[in-house]
Amino acid sequence: MNKEVVVTDGCSGKVTDSCGYDEAVELAGHGRYNYTLLGVCSIIVVAVAIDMFGYSVVVAASSCDLGVGLKETGLLASAPFAGLLFAFPWGFYADTRGRRKALLISTSFGFLFAALSSLSMNWQFMFASKLFGCGFSTASFTLVITLLGECTGSSHRNVYLFMLNSVNLSSEIISFSLAYLILPLSFQLEVPWLGITYRPWRLYTFIMALPLGIGALLMLFMHESPKFLANKGELDKALEVLKKIYAANGGKREDYPVKHIITEELTTEKNTFWKTLREQTVPIFKPPLLLRTVQLFYLMALCCSINNVFFMWFPTMVNIFFNTLSDVWTNDQTFCERVFSNKTSNYTETVICNDEISHNTIYSGIFYGFFFCVVTAIVAQGASRRRMLLIGILIVSGVSCILVELKHPVANIIFFILMQSTAIGIGNVCSYFVDVYPTSYRGLATSLGMMTARLVSFAGVNIIGNVITDYCTPTFYISAAFVFSGVIVCFFLPADRKTNE
Repeated sequence: MNKEVVVTDGCSGKVTDSCGYDEAVELAGHGRYNYTLLGVCSIIVVAVAIDMFGYSVVVAASSCDLGVGLKETGLLASAPFAGLLFAFPWGFYADTRGRRKALLISTSFGFLFAALSSLSMNWQFMFASKLFGCGFSTASFTLVITLLGECTGSSHRNVYLFMLNSVNLSSEIISFSLAYLILPLSFQLEVPWLGITYRPWRLYTFIMALPLGIGALLMLFMHESPKFLANKGELDKALEVLKKIYAANGGKREDYPVKHIITEELTTEKNTFWKTLREQTVPIFKPPLLLRTVQLFYLMALCCSINNVFFMWFPTMVNIFFNTLSDVWTNDQTFCERVFSNKTSNYTETVICNDEISHNTIYSGIFYGFFFCVVTAIVAQGASRRRMLLIGILIVSGVSCILVELKHPVANIIFFILMQSTAIGIGNVCSYFVDVYPTSYRGLATSLGMMTARLVSFAGVNIIGNVITDYCTPTFYISAAFVFSGVIVCFFLPADRKTNE
């Protein structure tokens, strides 16, 4: 068996059929397999997003059946974020056993637990099923980023990751549209052997789980990352996968020009579990990667938290805002004065025991998702200038955090939406994870970065929920300072020209 292991960046100058991995992927072509993989990854990304954030609709709609009060609502809403604590073992598993295998397990069990939650007899069962389910499903987001990035040539990689983020943002359109169609239904079916009444919110919950199951089935037809196989020393298997990709893209297997893969990241030594764990984790948090890790974790936390924190408040604030406009259209109040005037910190304690969600909430959610989906798709066209794009996105968000307090109703709602545009930068930051970290711990680094971001989001949701009614304006200004700090950090990212080369 002939394997060549040489430190190189491209094709060997003496052996014309021996190439480095990046060029081998480029020579596999770009066509049907790449489009199919992008489609499968997009389905999984949407599935994870609606499993996490669409769950807030489920909690509200199920409150009557499950006897959910304010305390229980907060606990249920925290379940998807708590599931992110499993990001570390999932990243480790993906880097040692394979991206495809990790995705198959995470999507399959995520679907199983999400479907079971639709049959919840009480809120405790729903909490447990959601906690374990999200422990599996939330890992899929970072896993598909790693798999897609490693199976796509460098000339298309950044655009694909931007497109993946655009699809992720469209999840609000799907979840709120499904709520509009399903929750107003009025059927009630008794299920005596479970002691439950099957109502529209249960059907809605099950349908929201289906994309995870569909993603698991489709992943069966995808190949393992050739980069992962090559890095583990299985060069023949990696070459075989590249030949299959080449054939799927319109070529003939026997015509694939690469006969040997030249790699600089070969791992063949059998280590103990703890030694492998140390080798996968320690390099991420020590030079030369330490500063880059802190930088990317910070930017990921910023982009996720600014968007997630205010998205959790988006339907409530927007509904109150438009209710004030229906009474008197005036320019003598700021955004905070309109939303929180004559409100107490306990205004959220009203629990509506009804399957149906207000149309204003649904319409605002659909528009929100559509707007950011389109904007992200447009921004993706400039993916080669990703550092400048990220800086521009953060500047727009930071300025909007300040201008949202202008005394003009139209400006209020426009800037409140634009301040959440940091979500567009998530795919941008994720693309740096693919470029910066070696294959052997890329999956773990990405998973830990996302876990940190979601934990910051969870803390932010709870902190702002307790202070925004009394300190609304300072909350926006502090958010602006947080965003502008990210602009400074962005200047230390690799230059666009250097990264592209």
